Amino acid sequence: MRRSLLPAAFTCAAACAWATPTGLNVIPTTDIVPDGSWIGGIENGNPSFTGTPFWRQPQLSFQSQVSLAPWLEAGVDDAETPDQSANSGVFNIKALVMTENGSQPNIALGLWNVAEHQKQGYYFTMSKTLNYDQQQEQRFRAHHRHNRKLMGVRAHLGMMLDGHGISQPFTGTDIQLSDMFVFQADWVHGSGNVATAGVAYILPDSRTVITPAITFSNDTGRFTGLLISLTHQFNL
Repeated sequence: MRRSLLPAAFTCAAACAWATPTGLNVIPTTDIVPDGSWIGGIENGNPSFTGTPFWRQPQLSFQSQVSLAPWLEAGVDDAETPDQSANSGVFNIKALVMTENGSQPNIALGLWNVAEHQKQGYYFTMSKTLNYDQQQEQRFRAHHRHNRKLMGVRAHLGMMLDGHGISQPFTGTDIQLSDMFVFQADWVHGSGNVATAGVAYILPDSRTVITPAITFSNDTGRFTGLLISLTHQFNL
């Protein structure tokens, strides 16, 4: 989420300058940090292969997200925001306002990019489990190991409005391949934004997740970078 290519926040035209809520590679989803937990993570803020590539100038972003209620999360990241060159604390908050069932999706509303000298952004996002009945059966099995990423096959759709008054639709999907791997892909509309595709690898502790994802520029349609994130879920 920075400059001219990553999460929508890589540009001033994007809504998520940082303070990343739980979601896929780039987009926010309706997912909420599990109750009684917080998630800490680190991500390469400069994923680019061009200009100054990430292996020459790594820019690490430290992220955190905490459960405030079963339907509410908030977080703060230490990251460089689009409108200034220095790192600062960037805040976000997200509320789940409708819960999924067999016919209706999850719906969440969020506020992010809350930082000094920044204009906050807003978003609306929906998520629907396409194999909902199968997932409900699995969750009742005592032996089923359940990481927050293991959610079956889902589709996501939403809209961001950034502090500059620019609206940007986004979409994505995550597909559980096994108890260890989840395919994630998403896309944010607009110049300077990207499409991404990657696989989340869930370590044997079921709490640590490593996610590499490649990025494709909306402007050129070419492969432009590599995102790598590492997160761990802690008990409060």
